[in-house]
Amino acid sequence: MSKIQDFLDKHFHQIFSNNHFFYTVTFLLSALIIALLSFIPSSNVGNAILFLAATFSMTFIFLMFEGLIPQLEKYLFSPEKKFDRKKLICFLINYFIAFFIILPYFLAGASNQLTVQFLGWDIALPIIFITIYFGWNLVQIFYLRIGFEDVSVKVNEKINDKFGVSKKKELIDIVILIVALIIPVLIQLGTFFGFHPEFTPQPGDPKEPLIWYAASNIIIVLIIIITSWRLITLFHRSRKFGSSNSYSSMFYILLWLIIWFRTFSFFSALQGVVQTTTELEILTRLIDILLMVLTAFLVLKSLGDKIYDSIIFKPNNIAFFLFSFTLLYIEGQIIMITGVGSLTGVFADRNQINLINNFLIIILTVSFYWWYSEHALERKGYIIRKRFYPEDVVSIINDFKDFLETRDALDTNKIGDTEVQDFIDSKKIQIHVIEPIEDKPDIIEEDSGINTEN
Repeated sequence: MSKIQDFLDKHFHQIFSNNHFFYTVTFLLSALIIALLSFIPSSNVGNAILFLAATFSMTFIFLMFEGLIPQLEKYLFSPEKKFDRKKLICFLINYFIAFFIILPYFLAGASNQLTVQFLGWDIALPIIFITIYFGWNLVQIFYLRIGFEDVSVKVNEKINDKFGVSKKKELIDIVILIVALIIPVLIQLGTFFGFHPEFTPQPGDPKEPLIWYAASNIIIVLIIIITSWRLITLFHRSRKFGSSNSYSSMFYILLWLIIWFRTFSFFSALQGVVQTTTELEILTRLIDILLMVLTAFLVLKSLGDKIYDSIIFKPNNIAFFLFSFTLLYIEGQIIMITGVGSLTGVFADRNQINLINNFLIIILTVSFYWWYSEHALERKGYIIRKRFYPEDVVSIINDFKDFLETRDALDTNKIGDTEVQDFIDSKKIQIHVIEPIEDKPDIIEEDSGINTEN
């Protein structure tokens, strides 16, 4: 248990430590309450859920800002206890403040009570939450790729460790490539024949659903051809560069699992087979929730690694922002299921929303793969590099210094590590260094790349 705790503290910025455990449990309970209430088919319940999500979210936002105040740390965080009365009191105070701020808005701020109707809670809040829902879904792939990349790297490293640089290793890379190319074809064929009976018209029925289904499958086939061509060309470039690898094939397989799930959901929504009470819809919603939870933790890890140059986000308060944002995401999904406020008629057809959502995610995922597949291979040295990032530049400068030293072409008494670092600083090249959470590092991460020509 201590090893698990150390791992979670290290990679997820102590959200399960004694300092944050109470807030993590509170977040999970609030999300569970909201999710369970969503199964009650009533617009009034939908409005109540909207109110709860807004109050809980605002509570965590208050805690996020309070986490910046050193004098409040002893009340908000207690490393000796997971559940502490001070934490409970602080949370309740913030919740009641949020409650009494939002309550008048809900009582007197409906669209039919305001001159500017768009500012009414029954229009503004649902639109904001739905925007967050769609936006979060669209950026999921940027965070899911972290886990995909880790798995792909480990598989590639195991193959390298076992076979080294050899003909057998190159043969294994080719086999994995072939498997990667076959898997999308097989799962798409299975999906096509699985859904085909649902779209086959009976005598006298219109053929339009079958036409839409056939057209959608043609688009998916084109996507398979495009992404397969990208994988093959990158693999060829890697072999030509003398660096055969299984990394790109494994990453392709994992990415296609996401594309397949989205195509599955798309076809379900296209025919309307996903209904509120069906087991199929429960399955897809559970998978959506699992993806949300996974990406939420990946976002926490990723954002946590970037907070050192932020004025707002610090190690102790980053989790509060994530909790707040995730609740809004959940509510955005629930709004489209239950319907709330004055937008019930606009968003009543959940199948159309799912069509739009899954279509956008598929397009974004394919576009992301087209860019990232080359970008990742460049950074890992598997293909010729066209662009360099700050850490790459620093590594090259240090390697060149070592190269000169080994050939006695550099006077180490005049040019040492300090001088090299001063030169790097003078060029405004800064890299991110992960340090212990309790420290306050001075190094800032830069995300933008430095484009160069080979």
